[in-house]
Amino acid sequence: MDILYYIGSGSHHNNQELRYSLRSLEKHCQDIDDVWIVGNKPHFLNDKVKYLWVEDDNFWWQSAYTKTRAAIEAGIGADFLLMNDDFFMLKDFTAADYPYYHKGEMPEVAQNKYQKVIVNTKRILRNLHKPTKHYGVHCPMRINGEKYKKLEMFYGEPVSARCLYGNIFCQGMEIKDNKCEDLQDSISGCFSTREWVNKALFAKLAELFPMPSRWEKENE
Repeated sequence: MDILYYIGSGSHHNNQELRYSLRSLEKHCQDIDDVWIVGNKPHFLNDKVKYLWVEDDNFWWQSAYTKTRAAIEAGIGADFLLMNDDFFMLKDFTAADYPYYHKGEMPEVAQNKYQKVIVNTKRILRNLHKPTKHYGVHCPMRINGEKYKKLEMFYGEPVSARCLYGNIFCQGMEIKDNKCEDLQDSISGCFSTREWVNKALFAKLAELFPMPSRWEKENE
């Protein structure tokens, strides 16, 4: 199964998050075909990565859709696993049957810019008579490209592609969001960091994943 990362240009750690995310996939994922990187290309990646340059959009929700759609149009597998560069897999799994997860109901009231997008997405889902679960739960998500392209009709306004896709096409299990300050186990098998990763956490990741992945250049 193919793996997709869409990468922005704003890493605070010279994209070292991606390095260890790839190493965690190398160690724990049993059925990887190609890894696709859309957006910024970190210097340490080799030619085994399938790479597409797509410029960042003005808003995160636009970039998420645009970059994923670009990979679909470029020929990524019909079904693929969508990753973030700050997802680190801690258990063995197969991408082709990775479960869907959500963290319960989407909020009714927005406290920040991110939640404004989520609240607007909830309004759209209600109008469609669909569930309104929050699929922004910081773990991988299986995507079917043909289904994903159907989300285009909603992109005249701020929307979460993950929440639209999950509620329209999937049935997920509720879990606690696993985005936190330090390494923690989760039902999802995935750990996700806060925006700022401290040196102690990078040291733990280096200890867990010391071996370069097949997608890294030698000695970089």
